[in-house]
Amino acid sequence: MKLHMKIGRLSVCLLAMVVCTDLYAMMEADKFIGAWRLVSAEFRAEDGAIAESPYGPEPQGLLMYDAQGSMAAQLAQKGRTPFAVADRMAGTPGEIKAAFESYQAYFGRYKVDEREHVVTHIVIQSLLPNLVGTEQRRQYKFRDGRLILRTPPILIGGRRLTGELVWEKIRLGKP
Repeated sequence: MKLHMKIGRLSVCLLAMVVCTDLYAMMEADKFIGAWRLVSAEFRAEDGAIAESPYGPEPQGLLMYDAQGSMAAQLAQKGRTPFAVADRMAGTPGEIKAAFESYQAYFGRYKVDEREHVVTHIVIQSLLPNLVGTEQRRQYKFRDGRLILRTPPILIGGRRLTGELVWEKIRLGKP
């Protein structure tokens, strides 16, 4: 009889632990929801050396997640040079190349794996057509109110680079 009571209590405790773990995981996934401003984007070569960021020394970006599983990301160099003519179809080859190389944007769906600390962006459309239909996995962590995303090694300018992007949540009333 006492053994059955102990097993029953142990079962209740284990069930409570599982429920609490799942609730914690759901709460962690909820932290993504909202708009995030890019604070920094650091890229490193395979040997660990810091590489030049494709978004320059003062990157700008906006990352958005909603409660329905949609996401959008835009990253850019600050101070991009405008085309000589205000017609997006009339840029010179050099202007078009510079505009393309200094900007990245994509949107799609996302899913969060709380146990692995991975957020996956399922790309529906992108400025870079090669990303369409891909899954972009990012290791994540939340620290001091910021979201830190780490990319796997990706090919940028002929080099395999790993990026660490730090995002700060945009609060109402703040640009």
